Amino acid sequence: WHPDGHRIFIDLFGISLATEAEVDWFVRSLDDILQPITKERGAVACVVNYDGFDLRTGLEEKYGEALEKVEQKHYRSVKRYSGKAFRLAKLREKANVQRWDADASFSEFDQNGDGIVTPEELRRGIRKTFGIKLKQAELDSLCRTDITRQNFNDIILECLRTCG
Repeated sequence: WHPDGHRIFIDLFGISLATEAEVDWFVRSLDDILQPITKERGAVACVVNYDGFDLRTGLEEKYGEALEKVEQKHYRSVKRYSGKAFRLAKLREKANVQRWDADASFSEFDQNGDGIVTPEELRRGIRKTFGIKLKQAELDSLCRTDITRQNFNDIILECLRTCG
């Protein structure tokens, strides 16, 4: 849960629901988690990763109806993703990409102040800001040209799209 954006990320990877009892347990558990948060601060924005989630055939209606009640009770909005799209949504929240200040961030990345972010400065900045450990091939791909204030934002967005 991210209190600043009043947003919760739910990663369902590896969850498998095979019976009605498991669906009931899952929805009840989700309600138990959300209850104290929404009681104090109101409905949350929810981002859900469905990549790797397994729902046994025949349980779709039960799951949908039960989840709809949780959504009405606790969600201000909901976005459903799978795979890299979920990771990107989490990274955007972590880094406040919606309020991204490319100039200030460029200055933080450009540690020697020469107006160019070196590959090593980019590696350190990406790790510190986003928690992404770039592989050498990813770093080489991002650093095909000098990284300046003019292309910095595009390079960061490319990194989040491809390396996150």
